[in-house]
Amino acid sequence: MMSNLHVSIKSTLSLLIFLFVAGLLYAVPTEVENSTHLITYHQSTDNLTLKTNEGFLRIQLMDEDGILYFSFASDSVFIAPSDAVSLKPATASIIIRNTTETLDVRMGNVYFKVAKNPFEIRISTGTDNRDEMVISGPFESPGGSGICLPLATREKIMGGGARALDINRRGRILQLSNQANYGYGWGADKLNYSLPLFYSSEKYLVFFDAPQRATADIGVSQREKFRLESPQKSFNFYAITGADYKNLLKKYTRLTGTQPLPPLWALGNLQSRFGYQSESELTQVVDSMIKAKYPLDAVFLDLYWFGQGEGDYRMGNLSWNEEQWPDPAAMIQNLKNKGIQTLLVTEPYFLTSSAHFKEAAEKGYFGQNQEGKPYVIEDFFFGKAALLDVFKPEASHWFWQKHQALIEQGVAGWWGDLGEPEKHPDSITYHKGLSQDVHNLYGHHWAKMLSERYRKHHPKVRLFNLVRAGYAGSQRYSVFPWSGDVARSWSGLKAQLPIMLTMSMSGLPYMHHDVGGFAGGEMDDELYTRWAQLGVFSPIYRPHGAGVPAEPIYYSSETQKIVREFIELRYRLIPYIYTLAYRQTAFGEPLVRPLIYEQSDDYLVDIYDTYYFGKNLLVAPVLEPGQTSRKVELPLGAWFHYYSGTFYLGGRTVEVPAPLNEIPVFVKAGSFIPTIPLQQSLNQLNTDQITITYYHHESVKQSKDELYLDCGKNAKALEEGAYQLFTFKAENTDKELYIDISHNNGVYLLRPGRRTIVLEINHWGGKPEQVKIDGKNAEFRYLPRNKQTQIEFTMGADPVNIRIR
Repeated sequence: MMSNLHVSIKSTLSLLIFLFVAGLLYAVPTEVENSTHLITYHQSTDNLTLKTNEGFLRIQLMDEDGILYFSFASDSVFIAPSDAVSLKPATASIIIRNTTETLDVRMGNVYFKVAKNPFEIRISTGTDNRDEMVISGPFESPGGSGICLPLATREKIMGGGARALDINRRGRILQLSNQANYGYGWGADKLNYSLPLFYSSEKYLVFFDAPQRATADIGVSQREKFRLESPQKSFNFYAITGADYKNLLKKYTRLTGTQPLPPLWALGNLQSRFGYQSESELTQVVDSMIKAKYPLDAVFLDLYWFGQGEGDYRMGNLSWNEEQWPDPAAMIQNLKNKGIQTLLVTEPYFLTSSAHFKEAAEKGYFGQNQEGKPYVIEDFFFGKAALLDVFKPEASHWFWQKHQALIEQGVAGWWGDLGEPEKHPDSITYHKGLSQDVHNLYGHHWAKMLSERYRKHHPKVRLFNLVRAGYAGSQRYSVFPWSGDVARSWSGLKAQLPIMLTMSMSGLPYMHHDVGGFAGGEMDDELYTRWAQLGVFSPIYRPHGAGVPAEPIYYSSETQKIVREFIELRYRLIPYIYTLAYRQTAFGEPLVRPLIYEQSDDYLVDIYDTYYFGKNLLVAPVLEPGQTSRKVELPLGAWFHYYSGTFYLGGRTVEVPAPLNEIPVFVKAGSFIPTIPLQQSLNQLNTDQITITYYHHESVKQSKDELYLDCGKNAKALEEGAYQLFTFKAENTDKELYIDISHNNGVYLLRPGRRTIVLEINHWGGKPEQVKIDGKNAEFRYLPRNKQTQIEFTMGADPVNIRIR
């Protein structure tokens, strides 16, 4: 008995000592030696191939200005880049100096040094070529292969896609896998739209092109190491260096592309809910919204358009439920007459009981099991279902035909739901490979199918495709991602800022959210109001929810008044917002921007409750209940409070009022802000009168802005030059202000030949002595209370010069 007890105590002590030591090892990770070394190298006309003991690494130049493409293969059989990348490799001279310890390489204008043993690559960054991006590996592990990047002591890492986390992701292990997360709030680290794209505060960007599920270990297993690892034995990645975050994003959008112009109506009020169950219910809501004078541009129909809800979802039918929608074509036309577009939800899942399941199964259009039959997911939420093989051309064509029939009825756009895919077993076989290997590409290829068919069959129609998941480069296919089924809570509201800003810096410019929250919770007027205010200054404004009304007409009269005024503000700002959309398409600039985009100071990485809406507006949403003021980190420069006109000097933290009927919004001094009179919809944008407000401050000696206008519909507007681009310039001396307004005189459908321009000069020192337009004295109006000078004139094809003294 005593002997057994002694053994038991000894065993317990041994276990405790083991656990204690293991805990120390985990708390202070030890460095793992880099065992990779260079064996030999081969130089060709357009690439450099390095043979290491771990495998082969091929290096190519994508862009003369600092984009390197790396492809690793353990067996020298390199895999092709994914569809994320649209840029083709550049042709560049390669100069190599081979020393005992290194290869010193110049590839185009990019310099890097290859250390032979241990193997690592040091890429020169910055304008002085003194900073370095260091890549260790590639390495192989029992779970696959990857790369390793050393982390400096204070280095910050941003990226990884949509995460409800602080923007600095250092100290986390992130699963790079699209994953639905119902009712999430702050702290959710797995969401619908992951991206293997990361920025470093050391001013480099790495895109680990991993369509399969991969992992980013950012200083967890080893504190000073950032590991990107894939289950595959071959992978591609891209290294981009640059002077600042703005420059890095510009290069990344060259690599993966920008988003085509959206239809103009997409920037208006898009109303949705789960869900409108009949034509009569939808008509009643729309008419009530119009009667209450809410601007409105579109409605989304959830799965009730083809089914009847729980117990009878009919997912995969892809045709109207005629009991509840007796004449959809007439209904859609009636809505169009009111300036409202109709959009339909679709899913890639086909229930085994659905109308098209048998046909698609017989034709081999579903992902398959090991027996070559449709892989039926038994525990799918809506019932037993199979997933469409969106990678198979014949299946995509068949799926498109179902969309085409609805387009002919007048459907204006699509809502692609569940595209992670939400339920996705690893062993489904698709035309492109196993589900585990193409998981993150599923929604991307679905979007690609729609985009390519629109370009072929409706080449002048701008596609609107609301999606929940995709991949890097999906922006090229006109996707408008939203952040998934967020909780109706303050935690859910707070989560939207890092999601929206991180995705915007990842080339996905239209990431937005369900205004009001989607899941759980109760009607909360304050939460709904604050969420709507954030939504107005987001790329897309779309209320949506389940269980609780998503429409403002069901809230208190005070809430309705505040929300209506904010929606009206968005509609007046449409020329400004539309110009942001143009700048994104033409130059890759994001619509919403973290502070670090405009001011590349690393301490600003941690501030994301304040952001830029375009380059001229700064927005500080209210994210906590009961707040009537909040602190705002003002970037460098001169700023004016949008509502009060109060002047603030930037580069400091200020406390500003935030009553329920407003949020802190600031305008950068020197900005031109274009607005138009309020319209109820954007179907036919009326720009006969445009107000241009210039925010004057003596510290800004020169400034320049643009205004982009077109018909709002033509997908080839930029290609055909069917647009009007205004340029506003200001030059400020001690006693005089010169403002020049010109445009390219481009022609588009229904463009006014002449416009009434109301130029407002805010914060000019006092009443002007004189105003001249093109050298002639002009009348003006001075409002002393606002220190505003108003000048009205008619503008045709010729430039206009205004001189104020």
